Amino acid sequence: MSMNVFRVVGDLSHVASKVILLWSIHWNRSAEGVSLITQTLYIAVFSTRYLDLFWSPIFGAFIYFWNFCLKLFYISSSAYIVFLMMSVFARTREKEKAWKFGIYCFAGAAILAMPVTAMFMHGPQVHYTVDGKDKHHPLYEHSFAFFEILWTFSEILESVAVLPQLLLLRQTTVPTVIDSYYLACLGSYRGFYILNWIYRVFSKTDRHFDPISVIFGCIQTLLYVDFAWVYLTRQRVKLRGGGIVDSEDMSRGWLVQKLVGRHSDLDDEEASPALHTNDRGNDRSRGGAGHKWGVRGISVSADEGVHEGDEDARALTDPTAFEDDLSDDEGAPPTVFPERRESLGKKTVQEGADEWAEEADK
Repeated sequence: MSMNVFRVVGDLSHVASKVILLWSIHWNRSAEGVSLITQTLYIAVFSTRYLDLFWSPIFGAFIYFWNFCLKLFYISSSAYIVFLMMSVFARTREKEKAWKFGIYCFAGAAILAMPVTAMFMHGPQVHYTVDGKDKHHPLYEHSFAFFEILWTFSEILESVAVLPQLLLLRQTTVPTVIDSYYLACLGSYRGFYILNWIYRVFSKTDRHFDPISVIFGCIQTLLYVDFAWVYLTRQRVKLRGGGIVDSEDMSRGWLVQKLVGRHSDLDDEEASPALHTNDRGNDRSRGGAGHKWGVRGISVSADEGVHEGDEDARALTDPTAFEDDLSDDEGAPPTVFPERRESLGKKTVQEGADEWAEEADK
């Protein structure tokens, strides 16, 4: 693959997204909102795509060294993120059904890898002139070999690996380490790669067009665009670090809603740990008359019900909450002194009651 400005900017955007995510996890000392499933799938993507890391030349040309550094960074950074999520900041809201969803993505890519490779083995011949010399070669060419099938598998898997991440953000109602900068870098990565494909199709020196990369790259880009549309047009969230997405916001997206919207049973099951509930399981209202926003991008009004619940709990333990305007001594029976107790014992019950009433009236 030749170097051009679109590819370089796309690669740098991809690297920046990884760096931003790692920085955000360490800065917040949390991996809240990051999908362990997606990060695990990324390890599979880069490991199967860059197996040539061990035998490809490194110093033959600058592009070789560039590719070597990127391949090594993608594999190591993905593995490090998974290590952080499993050992250092071990916490995930993803349930068994979400893991099954990730397995479906992996299995689907594995099933499609061989037929897709066989479908796009040889492209049409292209002819063009460079420095007065005629050149011709296939527009694209793939061999039905093991490593080519693994490469196709990685392309298919990367296009859908982000779905568990989008599904997790859809169900999360707490601040996350995912922010607009991370999503913008991921979107830029795919966007500049599309421009790179267009540039290479019309290149006069190295014309190339790979339908596998283009088809599944466009699918991945559409997922990012659809999610970005939801993220940018939501009415309740200002674009700030840690902005969240819930099922109501996600329903505005078309493509993501078509792919994951039918899994509504996941919403109820996996959103429950993040809902604002008290210890007795009573749900509090999330809405309010006005929407106030905290520094992390989460609505402060969503927590108002929680504070009200705390006030109710404190009221039950406060003795002054049970006091009235009357004195504790008002209306109480008169005190019976020892010398009178003996005289009262000699009276009838009726006489004692009458005397008691007279004392109370005084």
